[in-house]
Amino acid sequence: MISEHGPAWTYIDYHQFFLTEPEQLDFVAEEVGDLISATGESVIVHTGIANGHVAVHVQVHDDEPPLDEAGWEEIAEAAVQVENGPLMVRCLMEDAPDLPALTSGPGDYRVRAHARGRGIAYDACVHRSQEVYLFQVWPAPYLPLHVLEHTDHEQQRPAPQPCGAACARPARGRLFRARPT
Repeated sequence: MISEHGPAWTYIDYHQFFLTEPEQLDFVAEEVGDLISATGESVIVHTGIANGHVAVHVQVHDDEPPLDEAGWEEIAEAAVQVENGPLMVRCLMEDAPDLPALTSGPGDYRVRAHARGRGIAYDACVHRSQEVYLFQVWPAPYLPLHVLEHTDHEQQRPAPQPCGAACARPARGRLFRARPT
């Protein structure tokens, strides 16, 4: 392992956050999964909560790490092709969390996403949720998105709760827009 960081509280909007290059603005999924979807250049992470914060941990590896399923409800892998800048954890409408770059430069990488707690407060607005994510990233050729571990959250999901002041978005933030053509 090259480095390990986290947890970093990461702001969620619309059930998602991203692993992407800093200037990437296109998020059209080519491969769709329950936990993650892949765009080719980015990974879209699908959360249980609608808005609020989740705990994110990251590990950067120089080779594929051994699979450790203990304590994780869901694990999936996707390929990403980094073209310009480093791959980073990014939020939809807020500044990026305090985590380092996940890649050292251009190339093909694999992202293994681990999650637990996605069904605890599904569709709710929670300032600091019980959802936890771990992303392991290493250089590797393309392989299609695949699921390694999955829990059916339909049985765990409580009724949606109204969004109140607890998850109000701070005034500063950005909205990703499509690149002009």
